[in-house]
Amino acid sequence: MTPDEIENPDILVFNKALSNDLGVDNEEVTDQILSGQDILEEPIAQAYAGHQYGRFTVLGDGRAMILGEHVHDDNRYDIQLKGSGRTPYSGRGDGKATVSSMLREYLYSYAMANLRINTSRSLAVVETDESVERRQTEPGAILVRVMNSHIRYGTFQYVASRAPGELEAFTEYVIDRHYPHLNNSDRKYVEFFDEVMEASVEMVVDWLRVGFIHGVMNTDNMSIDGETFDYGPCAFMNYYDEDAVFSSIDKHGRYAFGNQRKILKWNLERFAESLEPLCSGTTVTFDEIEAKLDSFEDLFEEKYYAMMRQKLGIDSDGAEAAVDAVLDWLRTSGADYTNTFLELENPGSFDDPIYSSPEFKQIQEKVAAVGLDENLMKQANPRYIPRNYLVENALTQYVEDKDLSRFKALLTVLQNPYESDEATSRFQQPPPKEFDAEYTTYCNT
Repeated sequence: MTPDEIENPDILVFNKALSNDLGVDNEEVTDQILSGQDILEEPIAQAYAGHQYGRFTVLGDGRAMILGEHVHDDNRYDIQLKGSGRTPYSGRGDGKATVSSMLREYLYSYAMANLRINTSRSLAVVETDESVERRQTEPGAILVRVMNSHIRYGTFQYVASRAPGELEAFTEYVIDRHYPHLNNSDRKYVEFFDEVMEASVEMVVDWLRVGFIHGVMNTDNMSIDGETFDYGPCAFMNYYDEDAVFSSIDKHGRYAFGNQRKILKWNLERFAESLEPLCSGTTVTFDEIEAKLDSFEDLFEEKYYAMMRQKLGIDSDGAEAAVDAVLDWLRTSGADYTNTFLELENPGSFDDPIYSSPEFKQIQEKVAAVGLDENLMKQANPRYIPRNYLVENALTQYVEDKDLSRFKALLTVLQNPYESDEATSRFQQPPPKEFDAEYTTYCNT
């Protein structure tokens, strides 16, 4: 298995900051390397399983190949090509990707990293010399994705269901690579589950902090390292709505903004089940793993309220009543989620009558009595997010006109999303509500 041949690969965007983090000489990274034309060894595609919208399915990398591990400063990274051609798991798929979907993933992963959220990162997008047909015909493209690991909850589900005799060895490998401090513990499997759960909770709480909707929280899209990845039908919430969902395939809102907490617990239950065979014949019991799972609600509640207190500038424990009052107001008003916290931090920032209402004034007074510490708020509340309409405008401009100017302008703004700049204040404006009511995202597989 090798990446498809490409005669004229064209590097559209390249993440120099990530390249530097990897200790790579930018001058040596050519279009031939980034497109998989110049490889050191045969790439691999991973098998995994997953509950897709609640149904168990055996899957695998249908359009992605891991080139290998890159080691720098004692850290290991998977380098993966996405959209580079067919793999043994492609089925009837062509293994390709459209340029708009790969640019989308590059932009979202770039934004999430700068929003200080654990995420996969994108090194480059390379346009190929082929056309790819999805909802429309577009140029093909390859994304070069970097992750600490591509191992998922669904990888454990695959091993437990298809190769149970290898489950212990596989789990030992994962612990040794990602949680080596557990190696000498006599409760390593319980502690491993606990640490995966905590990393996952921190990830989803961060999603809720910035209004991110993953869109496809299947167990095969949940990293055991707490990294956000697979930016397919994802979006950012503008107007507060816990039922907000933009994915074309999420017909019943399973992965809506407000359901992400509940779905994470459901996914962790499936992950726990895949570890159950490890408890037979050892000193560890499945009851111990279940006891950790039983602590999920308290753990999530603790981390969620700590996050919300910071968004409101509350420098003390408690104050749940103030947090709940803000959430109740957001549910009733449907105000812009991002801008509401900026308005609380700096009244008069936005010319929106909703922030002049008596109800909002009451919220301001309630929060001011316990919080509004500006320094705390600035750390938690981004000035800029990838507004859905701005993302679509940028992608459309490239597909139709081969012009990346809007795309690069977005990257510039999202490079420092916690720093205000009057020159880029237009990027803070939400779209008309009609836009979000009709906005739809797609997997593009």
